[in-house]
Amino acid sequence: MALACIGYQKRAVPTRIRHRSISPSTPETPNSSVTKEEEEIDYSPSVEQQTDGTKLQRKLRLMVKEMRDIQGKYSNALKSWSKKWTSAFEQNTSSLVHYETTKQMFVSLSSIGNELAKNIDHSHRQLRHVSKLIPTEEQYPSRESQLQKARTAVNSVRSDLIEYEKELKELKRSLNRIKDQLRDPSSNKVEQSKWKSERKSVEDSIEQMKDNVEYATKMCERAEKQYHKDTVAIFEKSQEDELQRLNSLRDTLKAFLDALDVKHDSWQEAIEKHDPKQDLKVWKRTFFPSLIRLTNTH
Repeated sequence: MALACIGYQKRAVPTRIRHRSISPSTPETPNSSVTKEEEEIDYSPSVEQQTDGTKLQRKLRLMVKEMRDIQGKYSNALKSWSKKWTSAFEQNTSSLVHYETTKQMFVSLSSIGNELAKNIDHSHRQLRHVSKLIPTEEQYPSRESQLQKARTAVNSVRSDLIEYEKELKELKRSLNRIKDQLRDPSSNKVEQSKWKSERKSVEDSIEQMKDNVEYATKMCERAEKQYHKDTVAIFEKSQEDELQRLNSLRDTLKAFLDALDVKHDSWQEAIEKHDPKQDLKVWKRTFFPSLIRLTNTH
């Protein structure tokens, strides 16, 4: 069975993946197995959620870096500006050479670029620390890989079951061919004896293969139950990771504002109103309403 996360359309409401549940045969169902439709949760939105979270981290990292680059260039420009104009007004050939107090006023004010640069240099250093607050992609293990790994055991036993069923069908075809030969009136006693011997051998093989199918069926059911437990655990851990990620992004933006040392009510209010738990609830209600109902029943 293919992993449920394959084929997810971004932003689409996840579909339910139906898969076969193999049950042992009964007198009413002469085939080796019967197919019962069950629903399997499509976890691909969770994989996409992690991808989006990683993109958000990278964007924030780039956002902080660009501000640092801007500050670095601005600081250098301010220093160059102060150097240029201080030098211009300090020269004895200046038109202010005879206006001492006026000259000192211009020289003094020309140093404002250096003072502004000091503040920017401090902010520039602070932003370097801000960048380190952003979690790395390696901090959160690949959700898709975890889901694929959880599915491996199911795929393995299901592959065995399919192979056993295929062999059982072939044995039954062989038995039918032998029975046809036994019903052939043109066959002699030697041939009849040979066909009877082969029939006994094939019938024994059929019984053995039925046992194999029954055992593999039980292993499939057990593997499916374990898979369900594992994927639910992976999903719940993924939401803990996303909550941690969103909190870290908020903390980074708060440190970003502090580093810039700018105050604005709307910016502070946006940070204070940030509610990652509520955001995750809305996301979960959109993509996994059944899991919410399941959780609420316990």
